[in-house]
Amino acid sequence: MEPGRETAVIFAELIGAGELLARADDAQAHAAVGDAMAQLEQVAASSGARVVKRIGGRLMMLADSADGAARAAVALQAAAGNLAESSLGLGVGFHFGPVIQDAVDVFGDTVNIAARLVEKAARGQILLGAQTAELVGSLHRRSIRRLYQVQLKGLADEFSLCEMVWRADEPATFFPFDAAAHEPGRAKLKLKYRGEKLVLRRITEALTIGRDPTCGLVVDGEHASRQHCTIQRRHTRFVLADRSTNGTFVAIDGEEEIMLQRDEITLRKHGFISFGRPKGESGEAVEFFCD
Repeated sequence: MEPGRETAVIFAELIGAGELLARADDAQAHAAVGDAMAQLEQVAASSGARVVKRIGGRLMMLADSADGAARAAVALQAAAGNLAESSLGLGVGFHFGPVIQDAVDVFGDTVNIAARLVEKAARGQILLGAQTAELVGSLHRRSIRRLYQVQLKGLADEFSLCEMVWRADEPATFFPFDAAAHEPGRAKLKLKYRGEKLVLRRITEALTIGRDPTCGLVVDGEHASRQHCTIQRRHTRFVLADRSTNGTFVAIDGEEEIMLQRDEITLRKHGFISFGRPKGESGEAVEFFCD
């Protein structure tokens, strides 16, 4: 087993294969998927990538460099437009880094990240991370754009997601990838209640507010529900969702106070959240600050 070798791991997944197999004649559907996979394997090999294995409708491949992976990814997507079965599409994700390799398979975090990326890829999309994008040559790097921060399963830190726009006719209405540019700052929400202070940063963080002792922020007040509302980060925004019986009131500086009933609002600037009654009628309110 060979430890620590750096390589690019590419996953390509046939989108629509499951639906095709479920609704079409079994033998015919399996033949269509098999033909598509064989065609993609040939394209991968001709573009310099090595096919490691086929897992259902997913191919796992290796390339010597991030630039080689980008070249293979574009070739695969171009070929997917010419598949005989028009209901099939392709999503591609790749990542460059150290791997553990034996005679038949490849393991490690680089493999896991590439697999997570292809799971997020839509039909016709190529996804990669900012660190891998920095290693892509200038020809393909011109086609890479930053998307947003995501939380990938198995990673403690957020992951800077990028997309390679491979279609020549796709409008370039985006800021191209710049390795020297700073990544977008992480949004932060501060909450204050009765001397208690909380700060929300992580993309997976969700806070429940209510009277129930199990809530992340426990509030008092006869009009508050046991689990009154939740606040969750969505990319660069913090969204409050009402889950209560009596409604949630949100007063943002310079704006009219609004009442939410099973609805959502994006928290902005500075303001107050009150429970079941407007802020002026309620002795209980949570103050918030958005950075």
